[in-house]
Amino acid sequence: MNKGGRILIKAIGFDLGGTLIEYKNVPLSWQSLYREALYNVAEQCKIAVDDTLLEKAESILAKYNTRINPREVEFPAEKLFSEILSAWNIGSPKHLDKSIEVFFTYFQRKTEVFGDTIKTLEYLKSKGIKMGILTDVPYGMSKEFVNKDIEKISHLIDCVLTSVEIGFRKPNSAGYEALANKLGVNPEEMIYVGDEEKDIIGAHGTKMKAVYIDKHGRVINEKADYSICNLSCLCL
Repeated sequence: MNKGGRILIKAIGFDLGGTLIEYKNVPLSWQSLYREALYNVAEQCKIAVDDTLLEKAESILAKYNTRINPREVEFPAEKLFSEILSAWNIGSPKHLDKSIEVFFTYFQRKTEVFGDTIKTLEYLKSKGIKMGILTDVPYGMSKEFVNKDIEKISHLIDCVLTSVEIGFRKPNSAGYEALANKLGVNPEEMIYVGDEEKDIIGAHGTKMKAVYIDKHGRVINEKADYSICNLSCLCL
């Protein structure tokens, strides 16, 4: 960690993707993979689509893509997939749940827990530190899919909050405050670990210490209280 010193804390909050887990070979913006994922949705829901209909769906996804159009207010997946099905001239809601399941499952095929995640969480838990996850989800993805992503580490985590549950995305302070409340500590007694600028801004907005993680060890974020290259640095 940079800026020196041992942190005395009662709880740690974590970002999820890029911090505890990774989507192998999936870019931060899923835009380049829209077509294949949407084709899978149409195929498994037995919906006939052509290039024009797929382009309409891609446009809707792009509208909700926070890498293209940043926002703090969150929307559930049902909202955007209802728009897609409407654009595909599907008036009945019967395909809604299936289309959501197929779309997100396409991306979850490549989810992996980082190599240092489990050992670090086990160590922190052995020290009596409470741990929670606050994560922004892509395209309003439900907690059901998040729980699948963290199956291997769920027994080590005390609570999980998503932007859909909170109604806001980071760096809005609502999620950080809710996380501290769930863990039963004051924000000042926590650190939050994440790999993006918004993680740092949000943590500082609620007086949490911010830890920036760059798995490649190339970046020291001057706005963060600490910068680390792997999770095992939290064990020092």
